[in-house]
Amino acid sequence: MKENLYEIIKDFSKEKGLDHEVVKKLVEQSIIQAAQRKLPYKEIEGQIDEKTGNINLYHFKEVVDLVEDTNNEISVEDVFEIDPEANIGDEVEYEISDREFQRIAHSTRPIIFGSLKEAERQMVVSTFTEKIGEVLTGTVLRVEPNGRVAFSFQNKVEAYLFRREQIYGENFTFGDHVRVLLLDVNDNPHKDSQLTISRTHPGLLIKLFEMEVPEIYDGIVKIVSASREPGRRAKISVYSTDDEVDPVGSCVGMRGSRVQTIVNDLHGEKIDIVRWSEDIDVYTCNALAPAEIDSLEIDEDEKQIDVVVGPNQLSLAIGHKGQNVRLASKLIGYKINVVASEEEDLSIDEQLEKELAKSSESGEKNKENILETKDKDEITDEKSADDKDQEEPQPENTEHEVELIKSEVSEEPQELIVDKKIDDHPSEEITEEIEDIDKEASDKLESISDSKAIPDQTKSSTKEKSELESDAS
Repeated sequence: MKENLYEIIKDFSKEKGLDHEVVKKLVEQSIIQAAQRKLPYKEIEGQIDEKTGNINLYHFKEVVDLVEDTNNEISVEDVFEIDPEANIGDEVEYEISDREFQRIAHSTRPIIFGSLKEAERQMVVSTFTEKIGEVLTGTVLRVEPNGRVAFSFQNKVEAYLFRREQIYGENFTFGDHVRVLLLDVNDNPHKDSQLTISRTHPGLLIKLFEMEVPEIYDGIVKIVSASREPGRRAKISVYSTDDEVDPVGSCVGMRGSRVQTIVNDLHGEKIDIVRWSEDIDVYTCNALAPAEIDSLEIDEDEKQIDVVVGPNQLSLAIGHKGQNVRLASKLIGYKINVVASEEEDLSIDEQLEKELAKSSESGEKNKENILETKDKDEITDEKSADDKDQEEPQPENTEHEVELIKSEVSEEPQELIVDKKIDDHPSEEITEEIEDIDKEASDKLESISDSKAIPDQTKSSTKEKSELESDAS
């Protein structure tokens, strides 16, 4: 150990990112501390030879007249042989032998390692204290059974991301590069991790927007506050110091490229970008979007806002399991109570009457719909009947034609009787002819009622009429 100690110190310093001179001094102090515990000497000094790597230890004795402690005091007579110029009260240097060093070698090892851990801890404190509140990119070393994840940061510094600081549903594998927010640096040697990191803190969302949006980094767009339910939904309020720059559009980016990068980094967490306003009324309406607010009442003393929305907007204002109103309340800093406009002023009886009226109106509407459908069916049936009539032409004025035929037939026998009397024909022949004519007329009427082609039959009846007149003449 004595020969290679300096090389070991250099390798360890390089691995941990420490200054080897600081580590060398810590090792020397550890050896001196171990020697003071095991050896009877009060004052001990030591150093490591950089060329050989050996440890050189020395102890001192005080020059006195009367020696009481031989290990730490020496008489004037004895010191005269070593240093003739030494006087009472001076100190004389003695080298600690290798045999004495062997007595402390085993106890020196844990002291040295403890000193090196202390040096590493101090390095972490001095390096990361200035980075509190910033985003660090760590590499996953391992995932432990209890759920916490070990990360490695610059200079081989380890830190643990506990389950309570992890986004719900997020899984890690060895070698993943993950961005986390540094919350605190502790100087407690009894804790496993000196760095307190988180992925659920709202500050991580703010820092990611500062990294992704140049307008925020330049100070043109300002972030007021942010609220999160990690892994599910978040709200962030922004405003612009330049009237020509849209704060919401700057954060969203071209086709949502900027905000989508942050969403992917936060395991698909949905982000609402809210336009901040000095007017608390406008700010509240923006925070509760996409719900439309009818009216609101602000209580500055109680830090409470009563919001009234329409019945159809109540679910939008509250959100899934109250998520929207909770995030808006955290974002604004006021407690928000959301109520529906109509349900607020109505009593139970009025609500029942209203429901009954709605049910009756719905019943009437159903009846009207049924009647309309029936009317439509009748209209369609009439249209179909008309179409059939057009396809099969029916005779017009059939009743009128039948009456004409009847009148003609009824008039014909009288004319014939008159003519027969004038011509002095026998009465029997006339009656027989009349009977034949009546029979023919009845046959004609029956054929007209059975057949639909009446125009053709009327032509035949007139033809037969002319024939009968010729016969009668």
